[in-house]
Amino acid sequence: MKTHVRTVRKNTSYKEVVLLLIKHKISGIPVIEKTKKVVGIISEKDLLYQLFPSQEEFYKDIEHYMHHDVIEKEAVKVKKLKAKDFMSRDVISVKPDDHVLTACALLVINNIRRLPVIEKGKLVGIVTSNNLFKNFLRKYVK
Repeated sequence: MKTHVRTVRKNTSYKEVVLLLIKHKISGIPVIEKTKKVVGIISEKDLLYQLFPSQEEFYKDIEHYMHHDVIEKEAVKVKKLKAKDFMSRDVISVKPDDHVLTACALLVINNIRRLPVIEKGKLVGIVTSNNLFKNFLRKYVK
């Protein structure tokens, strides 16, 4: 678990989130309130999905969206978005005393790459698939 966790608030802009992920070479970030309560999580996928129409919109006007320039032109809408507009609200998390295999299972079963570590309702760390590969799985290949 990493205890130094980058976070954002619900009103953080799309641009700020992207720049934080790039600057700190991370692929996702928890969204917290002042109390350190986790209210959402953002992944690179969440950011990318905002650049494209929904499946429903796409199939409603497939001819319109078949041209990449249309999608590019409409993608500028992300400038108006805040974290609360595109964060995942159903946050899957672990507690500090959960076994590492519990974290592994949750990552695999839910096809996610990060788990906030929450104690008494507050964010205290994060476990990522990258942490697990570097630190835990190493013992199985020695």
